[in-house]
Amino acid sequence: LTFDMSSFRAEGKGTQDLITRAQKVRIAEETGVEYFAEIPFEKVRDLSPEKFVEQVLGSDFLKAEIVCVGTDFRFGKGREGSAEDLVRIGKDAGFRTLTVEEVRVGDTIVSTSAIKELIRDGRIGEADVMLGYPYRIEGTVIHGNHLAAGMGFPTANLLIPKETVPPRRGVYLSRTLIGAESYKSITNIGTRPTVTEDTEPTAETHLLDFSEDLYGKSVAVLLYEFIRPEQRFSSAEDLIRTVRANIEYAESKDY
Repeated sequence: LTFDMSSFRAEGKGTQDLITRAQKVRIAEETGVEYFAEIPFEKVRDLSPEKFVEQVLGSDFLKAEIVCVGTDFRFGKGREGSAEDLVRIGKDAGFRTLTVEEVRVGDTIVSTSAIKELIRDGRIGEADVMLGYPYRIEGTVIHGNHLAAGMGFPTANLLIPKETVPPRRGVYLSRTLIGAESYKSITNIGTRPTVTEDTEPTAETHLLDFSEDLYGKSVAVLLYEFIRPEQRFSSAEDLIRTVRANIEYAESKDY
């Protein structure tokens, strides 16, 4: 059971999500989830804890027998209800509640907020450890201004979903998935200040040992390591030298 936050986010409320709704569904399918229930958040955000259990968990909609939540789970209007409350209310409603203890990486509790902070800081390797998989940007390749191709580095461009937390601007070691195939790549997250006046950040990826046209195709870019921050170069020649150095670094790494 999860919640569709799109309308809530459209009102400018709450924080940006860690992953998109489509990614959430895909991950559930890959994990082996058989039934994926999604409720518009605005339908339940004003329900008391008791009403939430009555109308959602214990209703004919779900007919829950076992509910599994984290120890820090909050529910009901104003986050009034706790995991302990759910154990008590659920018992009266006829289902059992299981609480999952926190997971730590080192001294840090694994949480959405902790992972978001790592992504914003460009500490993508640490974020990947907490996620259990490489952080990825998925989408359809769009047309850019072809300036990188003119410099000898053709790229695939993806929009950064506005509803998700943006990674720190800069260059990353990445792998790009096209169907079942995976290619080493380097990805620039940002607006390319040396060559354009764009203000909306994109993920611009140069695939190593790949030269096919990807426009209109669905790809996924997996981020592994932050190489350097976004910067403005004094000349195109300086930019080209740096890009070549980034490519050589990617080629030398085993990832």
